[in-house]
Amino acid sequence: MDQRSIVKCIYNNSLAAPQKNAVIATDRTVTYSELWNAVTCANHFLKAKGIKTGDRVMLEADHTAEYLACCYGIHLAGAVHVPIENKAPDSRFDEIAQEIKPALILKGSHPLQQLGITLEEAVKTKYDDYVFPTEDLLQEILFTTGTTGKSKGVMITHYGQMNMCESQNAVLNYSIDNVWMIPTPMNHAAGLRKTHMSMVRGSTVLLMNGFRDLKKFFANMRDHKVTSLYLPPAAVHYILTLAGKELAKYDKQLDFLYSSSAALPGGDKEKLISLLPHVRKFDAYGGSEVGAVVYIDYNAVKGDGTCVGKPNPGVDVFIVDEDYEPKPGASKEDPGIIAIRSNTVTAGYWGEPELTAKTIVDGVIYMTDLGYIDKDGYLFLVGRRDDVINVGGLKVAPTEVEDVALRYEGISECVCIPYKVPQMGVCVKLLVCMKDNCDLNIEDLTKYLESKLEGYKIPKFFEKVNEIPRTFNGKIDRRKAINEYRYKEEDCIRSGI
Repeated sequence: MDQRSIVKCIYNNSLAAPQKNAVIATDRTVTYSELWNAVTCANHFLKAKGIKTGDRVMLEADHTAEYLACCYGIHLAGAVHVPIENKAPDSRFDEIAQEIKPALILKGSHPLQQLGITLEEAVKTKYDDYVFPTEDLLQEILFTTGTTGKSKGVMITHYGQMNMCESQNAVLNYSIDNVWMIPTPMNHAAGLRKTHMSMVRGSTVLLMNGFRDLKKFFANMRDHKVTSLYLPPAAVHYILTLAGKELAKYDKQLDFLYSSSAALPGGDKEKLISLLPHVRKFDAYGGSEVGAVVYIDYNAVKGDGTCVGKPNPGVDVFIVDEDYEPKPGASKEDPGIIAIRSNTVTAGYWGEPELTAKTIVDGVIYMTDLGYIDKDGYLFLVGRRDDVINVGGLKVAPTEVEDVALRYEGISECVCIPYKVPQMGVCVKLLVCMKDNCDLNIEDLTKYLESKLEGYKIPKFFEKVNEIPRTFNGKIDRRKAINEYRYKEEDCIRSGI
């Protein structure tokens, strides 16, 4: 059995470039040699606690070298890493523990100390009692946020993880000297897998706890000569709104900017193209279950905000109907379900054999998203199956309405939701956050939207809100928005509807 794995790559990098920085973290910077030492220590002390191949180990995620040492130590021990969001309540740990029956739970900022060694000791100590994991072993279980239903445990093998890393690294084609800043949660696929990719490439990753401290964000950019950024759409929009001119100063320093997790609004893409003309800019499509399998460099390929590019080499993307039969005539007006065949597909959902059998058939995973493929082979994303709003039999993609609305002067954030009114049936409602010193002029906004969208997509109701509900990783929490702003008879009576 082959032994490709992230930890094997870290070991190889520790031999090839021992003094090169592997991780610049919130606790300290570690070289590849120091990281490998710490990983062997974590492996040694995990085994001393009785951890065996296949055991699940829950680990509180953090933007620290100590977290990564434990993460990769779990991999090296042949156990299964189960990351839990930083500072998660006890109820979240209890919920996941009920699901997976872990052999060990490591909470807090210093997991190595809980094993019996400090990080400072671990980076100077190396144990040789390790055996590299084989590719068939389960490597990680990533639990989804649960914003579209029950939280699911996505199982990834070493084989699938390595295929994700190698495929994406080949598409991005970045230098071994790359310094990649990642200011996103480390229990989420986006942040954790970019770190895995960097370890495979032998480059450097800089972990930052969030993107809202712009002073720290740009200090990191400057002081550590960051050459690539991973930013979810919420972060892109935030930085463009508050510090677009400052970001533009790094046009010659940055190699690429990468965004995923949700559709990046076309208006923000246009701003980035204007501010960073020399920077490669990637949007990606995929999911926790399959990795990023479709890319577009929208600095080089022009398209609207819904175009997410072409599949990676070796990835087959096609469109099917509700019966999972091919749907060659899928279009913007009549999209189909996105299906993916790839060697990166998840091993399934933990404890969910029926869901696994329904979602993955003969190596093909059927996504929760709707889309279509144009004559040139580009994939266009319409929206999640559950998010698309049915207005009198016509399908409205909320992301399309949001994309247009965000270009309207004065709106800082928005979310489009279905709104069921007894006299009208299902219609579209837009929740908006306004920029400082800007008022919501519904008549003017409606005229603007009418100039950009078909009539059935125009919101019938608008509401000014203080904030848009979001998940811990910055995605719009559409289900929460719907629940909080659903139709209420008493409110409509008071407003004269």
